[in-house]
Amino acid sequence: MCTQYADGDNIAPGPGRGRLGGPLRSRPYRLLWSSQFASLLAGFFNYVAVAWLTLQLTGSNLAVGSVLAAASVPQAALMLLGGVASDRFSPRNTMLAAGLIRGAVIAALAALTLTDSVQPWHLFAAAVLVGATTAFFVPAGASLLPRLVTDEQLEAGNALLNLGRTAAMVLGPAAAGGVVATVGAGAALGADAAGSTLAGLLVLPLPAGGAVASAASPLHQVRDGIVQVWGDVPLRAILLVISALNLFALGAIEVGLPALAHARFGQGSVALGSAFAAWGLGSTLGSLGAGARPAPARFGRLTVIVVALLGAGIAAAGWAPTLPALLAVMLVTGIIEGAATTYVISWMQRRTETHLQGRVMSLAMLASVGLEPPALALAGVVAGRDLGLLFWGSAIAIELTALLAGLSRSVRRA
Repeated sequence: MCTQYADGDNIAPGPGRGRLGGPLRSRPYRLLWSSQFASLLAGFFNYVAVAWLTLQLTGSNLAVGSVLAAASVPQAALMLLGGVASDRFSPRNTMLAAGLIRGAVIAALAALTLTDSVQPWHLFAAAVLVGATTAFFVPAGASLLPRLVTDEQLEAGNALLNLGRTAAMVLGPAAAGGVVATVGAGAALGADAAGSTLAGLLVLPLPAGGAVASAASPLHQVRDGIVQVWGDVPLRAILLVISALNLFALGAIEVGLPALAHARFGQGSVALGSAFAAWGLGSTLGSLGAGARPAPARFGRLTVIVVALLGAGIAAAGWAPTLPALLAVMLVTGIIEGAATTYVISWMQRRTETHLQGRVMSLAMLASVGLEPPALALAGVVAGRDLGLLFWGSAIAIELTALLAGLSRSVRRA
């Protein structure tokens, strides 16, 4: 099989084509990668600028959290509709529209900030709109990848996208902080608007094909997507395992690690930053390793082993008596997570028919994004009573998930 693109680029499987650098030979893939990277950089500029601007206007940490939540709620609520839009109007068109709309919204906010006219309600309104556009842009990008590379290159393509995410995570906050400190939040928002607009325009040369005409309403298409996934028993089982893993692991990592760094290690915020850096480095190494090697044939067995190892990693992080021990645990756990994420996404993309890619990817992302608010809220309550209970309770719940997954024929058949 080979994939023909509008600009004449052609990728066919052959010697070396399944290796990590294979997708980079494709101009369409490079455009997708650049679009994703520009969008992520813009997102970090937005995060730093809006948080700082909110503090300047209100002086309230609660207001900062509320503005950030105002973006996360529509992102989770509209994620499934974002998948429908990708299937209905094509991933390219969905990414283009989402990028341009977000760019226009942030440009207006930047103009208000630069003219000293911005009010707190402007930040809330912009956050809601940004969260809504993200719900459309992200699943469209994931569903576009299988149209741009061959099946053999899916792992490599996803690994390189993850490398871009890690690079943006390192560069974005530092660059945004420098711009805010030297020029101001308005300039940082201007950079955000430019990056968001560029993210949309970069996919413009890609083929607009793939749209599926339908007389059904968007909500009916959401339902149809859920029914299709539910009918694919191995896919349904893997999504349920991912949901359970995220529910129990997110709180231990995002709430437990800051509390652990504060309570146990004298280095404080340095310990916390180092732990997350070790996780990010491990995740990058794991993704690149998975991108260079084909997925194991027994995917279901791999899933069970990975979940069990992640549960052990959560327990080990809660136990770590010294900072070097914690960093080693986070590095190894990050490697496992990065490799597993690359393989899981590629497996889903390979398994899903083209006209359902958007909805399946949105369901997979909702299994993470949609569970983050309750997971963090639950973790906060548990950590407030007993920090050790958060880590050990999360680890036990994850190990039980691995056990149930191992007993499930549906998972074993995946």
